[in-house]
Amino acid sequence: MIWLALSLIFLLALALMLVPLYRYQSDLTASENIPGSSSKNNVKNIAVYKAQLSELQSDLDNGVLSPAEVAAARLEIERRLLRISSEKNTIEPKNNETSLKLLTVIITLVLLGSTAFYLNIGMPGMPDFALKDQAHSTAQRIKDNSATPEMLAEVAKIQTYLVENPDDVPGNIYAWRALGQYQTDLQNRVKAAEAFQRWFELDSDNIDAALMFSESLIMLSDGRVSPAALLALDRAQKIQADNPGVRHYLALAEYQAGNVDQALVNWQALMAASPADAPWRRSVQRWIDKAQNDLGIAVTNSTAVAPPLSEDDRKAIAEMSAEEQEALIKSMVARLARKMDENPENTEGWFRLAKAYMMLGQKSDAIKSLEQAEKFAPDALKPQIKKQLEILLK
Repeated sequence: MIWLALSLIFLLALALMLVPLYRYQSDLTASENIPGSSSKNNVKNIAVYKAQLSELQSDLDNGVLSPAEVAAARLEIERRLLRISSEKNTIEPKNNETSLKLLTVIITLVLLGSTAFYLNIGMPGMPDFALKDQAHSTAQRIKDNSATPEMLAEVAKIQTYLVENPDDVPGNIYAWRALGQYQTDLQNRVKAAEAFQRWFELDSDNIDAALMFSESLIMLSDGRVSPAALLALDRAQKIQADNPGVRHYLALAEYQAGNVDQALVNWQALMAASPADAPWRRSVQRWIDKAQNDLGIAVTNSTAVAPPLSEDDRKAIAEMSAEEQEALIKSMVARLARKMDENPENTEGWFRLAKAYMMLGQKSDAIKSLEQAEKFAPDALKPQIKKQLEILLK
């Protein structure tokens, strides 16, 4: 049946292209054979007008017409002659039989070639994919869309509860945590950070609240450990200093601030303290490999601890007093600040400077750096920066 259908489609396509051409050719031939057709009439009229032009000269010589009358008559005859000559039917149609045959052959070859090409690469017997499995289907779009009606209903229910029960602290703690998780699933980063922030404010000694709030701020900054996230991580570190998540993100903050060697040491220490079956080991190992690659150190296995600094550098830093080490760090931050003054449109640089100020405990300078970042940041980043400023200004 499939081949019968394809054959009928082929013949129909051929007919749709060739029948109008042959019908036009037949009509054209018939019009040429009709006595008194417009084409022949035009030819006769041209001969008449030419004869009239010749007679005008005779009438002028015989004094029948004045020169002005002859000029006017000549102009009118030439106008009519020009109009007839411009008509399509004035020139008798050429015989297009040869061109029509050639066109027929070309169209037939194109259709046959298309059929042969399909037979070579096509699979006419292949069944169609189930509609529900196709990306454009309604079922698949609903499946891929995290904003299901059930989830949106839960969000609305939690929000209603929070409005109606503002003084129920235990209930609000659970509600804000659940709302943050739902908003994260819905990819509403700002709302998720706000929900986790409210949870952290109500349960500030909970390491999970501090860590999830920090992670939401990092997600809000597209993976950067922002100054606001550093503030939350500092609180999380005071709650549980050996928490693997806290240690990882603090190492990541060092890495993003340009202190790759210190970040590597921190990640290696985390790996050494982690159980062999810890689920975070693979992720941490990737960061160790990345840091080693950045420092030009050959990538080693997870148990090796390669020193990121030369022995002389390590001795020089170790021999410094706490005040000298702090002065060294401040000088590096000051150099970064001068670079930002020279290139104020470097939004990423303002983020790094704000983070460095937070690590030095200079919160007011971090806020000023974020305010500068907001001036030059693209519109997509401004809501995230505003949220971080709100957190730091509290």
